[in-house]
Amino acid sequence: MTPRLGLPADVDAITNVIIQAMPLDPQWDYRFPWRHEFPEDHYKYTRMLFEYFLDPSYDDWLVMVAEDSLEPGDARQIVAFGVWDVSFANKRIHGPTYVPQDPVTDVEENGGSTRRDANHEHFDAFWKGQIKEYKKVFSPIGPEQMHMQILATLPEFQRRGHGTSLCRWAMETVRREHLKDLSVMASPMGYELYTWLGFRCVEQFYIQVPGEDEKLTIEAMIYKPGR
Repeated sequence: MTPRLGLPADVDAITNVIIQAMPLDPQWDYRFPWRHEFPEDHYKYTRMLFEYFLDPSYDDWLVMVAEDSLEPGDARQIVAFGVWDVSFANKRIHGPTYVPQDPVTDVEENGGSTRRDANHEHFDAFWKGQIKEYKKVFSPIGPEQMHMQILATLPEFQRRGHGTSLCRWAMETVRREHLKDLSVMASPMGYELYTWLGFRCVEQFYIQVPGEDEKLTIEAMIYKPGR
């Protein structure tokens, strides 16, 4: 169960995974409450985001995939994937003030700002809230770190170890590259896995639009490798 590098040709399979898996996470309903009314927008802009993540020229980002089949002998397919911010490599070359590529903004500037499946107030609050928290709790650590952006597994392949294998790949990369830590903004869906793997919660924070009762609870978590 060894993950492999995600390739541009994997974009449709990865889009399928995230569209099926992420609705189990509360933040997906919070950001995309009208995805059933506008499935074409939901697919288009979700796919566009992963086109950026998988583009070799976007080398601040790395996608790893896990493959499996439901029955022995069946064709293997992509059933899980993770996305990591690996901009530490470019920061080593260009210095700590290097600004990483931003696929989310690129999608917004290429039609995503008018997508009909999204609650744009919630979307902005979610994205900007995570950036603010990252700057508060992780930026002071410095550039020598990796950040887990997304981890998703098809529902029928969950609890088979795919999320664990992807996380362990990242944890080993942190050790091999002599980085200070691996961080993640964990929703309730991922919190148990990350805790079991040895991540610790640095701070709990909330995503909430002013004046609304609805909010998301997120844990800023960190894994520090043993030396």
